[in-house]
Amino acid sequence: MIPKQRLKDWIPPHLMRWGRKLTGRSLRFVGRPQTWQHAMEMSTGYMEGSILDRVADATRLVNAGKAVFERDGVVFHSLDYSYPLLACLLHAAAGNNGELDVVDFGGALGSTYRQCRPFFAGLEQVRWSVIEQPNFVDLGRREFETAELTFYSHASQLPVAASSRRVLLLSSVLQYIENPLEMLRELTQLSWSHVIIDRTPVSDHPMHRLCVQEVPPNIYKASYPCWILAKDRLLGALSEGWTPMCEFPCHDGQWETDDGLEFEFRGFLFLPKSQHS
Repeated sequence: MIPKQRLKDWIPPHLMRWGRKLTGRSLRFVGRPQTWQHAMEMSTGYMEGSILDRVADATRLVNAGKAVFERDGVVFHSLDYSYPLLACLLHAAAGNNGELDVVDFGGALGSTYRQCRPFFAGLEQVRWSVIEQPNFVDLGRREFETAELTFYSHASQLPVAASSRRVLLLSSVLQYIENPLEMLRELTQLSWSHVIIDRTPVSDHPMHRLCVQEVPPNIYKASYPCWILAKDRLLGALSEGWTPMCEFPCHDGQWETDDGLEFEFRGFLFLPKSQHS
C-alpha cells in the first residue's frame, strides 16, 4: 500500500484541494474583511473552550500511547515528521554543544515538542518553553508540564538563561495575530541563535490578505481571522538583522481563498547577520 504522504506528493495540488472540498474535510479561507475587527465579527473565534478540550483530549491520547502525535487537536496514528523543521532544530543544537533551548510561541500543549522529541534522544539537554493563552497555560501546567516542557503566558516569565542560544519557533501563529509583522519585529529584537517560522501561509501577491479561516467540523467547529502573508513583505520584515538560511514546504500544502488567491504554507530559517558578518 502506498503511504498517504507519498500519495499526496504525486497528486496535483488542485486535485487535492478539490478532493478535500468534496469530502467536507477542507479548511476554507473566505471573505475579504477590511479590518481585524470586521474579521472578528465574522468569526466564532479561537477562545472557545471546545478547542482547548479537543487539543487536551488529543494530547492525553498521545501521552497514553494511543496515538503517535496530534496536530491542531487531530490525532495521528502513523509517523509524519516534518524533516525540514527537525533539521532546523538539530542545526541549532549542533551550534550549542548539543543543547536545544526552544521558545515555542503558540505551541498549544506541546504538539511540536512531542512530534519532534524522538529525534532529540542524543542531545545533551532539551528545554522547550511554550508561550500560550492563559487557559492553555493553566491546563498545560496541571497535566503536561515536565522538566523539559514548560508553559508561560508571556515571554517575560521565562527563566533567565543564555538567551543568545535560544531558538524562537513561530509555528502556525503569525497568521492569527492582528499585527503579525509588528510582533515579529519586536520578537526578533531579542537575542536568538535561530528564528524558525513554520506552517505559515504566504502568497506571491504584493499585499497581505485578511480573510476568515473556517475549520471543518471533523476537526472542531470554529472560525477565526487569518492573514495570508505577502512573502516578500514577510522576508523584508527581517532583512535588517537576519539572514535567511533556507525555506521549506510544509505538510499543510497549497490552498486558495474562496475568490481564487493561491497560497502555500511555508517554513523559513533565519540566522543573525552578526554570525555571517
